[in-house]
Amino acid sequence: MEFTAHAIQRCSQRGIRVRQVEWLVTFGCHTWNRGARVCFFDRARFQRLLFSLEPTERQLAEKTRGSYAVVSDGRVVTVGHREAAFCASKPGSHRSRHGQIHVA
Repeated sequence: MEFTAHAIQRCSQRGIRVRQVEWLVTFGCHTWNRGARVCFFDRARFQRLLFSLEPTERQLAEKTRGSYAVVSDGRVVTVGHREAAFCASKPGSHRSRHGQIHVA
């Protein structure tokens, strides 16, 4: 898996290891944002990851639960930790980033 210089810098700043990014891309679900794939864990996919890991890796996996990776053209562009605003901006959500309810 190839990382951009920006992604390497963000991994370092945010304490996210390459192994964690690999888990996100391999086991996580994804959504699309501005032509890039955003990989993250929902409950079911995270459980699937835990069952596939050795007990020694599960502690690191727990730290991955709230992370995301943005992949474009087969390269990891950036990584980060999910916040409430991230969840509210997912497709199908009825709340905006500021907690207001959208009425269709």
